Amino acid sequence: MIYDLDSTPTVLLGATGTVRDLVGAVLSLQGVTVTLADSGDDALDAAADSDAVLVLVSPGPEDWDTARRAARPVVLVSEVHLSADERLAAVLRGADAVVHTDASPVELAQAVAAVRRGETILDPVSARRLAAAARTGHVTARAELKLTPREQSILESVERGESVKQTARTLGIAMKTVENLQSRMFRKLGARNRAHAVTIAHRLGLLDTVEHEPVAGLSA
Repeated sequence: MIYDLDSTPTVLLGATGTVRDLVGAVLSLQGVTVTLADSGDDALDAAADSDAVLVLVSPGPEDWDTARRAARPVVLVSEVHLSADERLAAVLRGADAVVHTDASPVELAQAVAAVRRGETILDPVSARRLAAAARTGHVTARAELKLTPREQSILESVERGESVKQTARTLGIAMKTVENLQSRMFRKLGARNRAHAVTIAHRLGLLDTVEHEPVAGLSA
């Protein structure tokens, strides 16, 4: 086995369902020993081995918190194609490698093997941004979770308690566009819902010094 992962405890976290089960099956076929963990305590117990690797499959905030507490290497498996900012945010949040669910079984196993060896897999754009941020000392939660102007406007609308329909009317865009941008904003913040997004945004200072810009010309 070229990955040398037979004895490595690989713990899968994330929403219970087909995707996580499929990732587990793919890794098992590559010779990886996989444990599915459905709660924080279970995951911490399973990851107690010093060689353990955590695989987060479309994780929620609780999964990220568990990964932080476990302090083990992390492979993030995402169901959506992340932007460069989102990939960098994931790395700054604790991911040592970011893989999409359409990656081949070999790529997924190689990512697990790499982080087990202590490596971090970064695409060139994320590597340059991380290096630049480290040089300037601006590696902060606010920088890693940068919202677009549209996303910021929607976040402010959510804080005001406006509905999707009201937000769409205020910004002059379709309700479906608001829903899509809101979902993208939730992913960046790691938020479960609108109230959770506001709570996280205040904690990160994203709503404390709001700069209101004209609606016209905002980029999505």
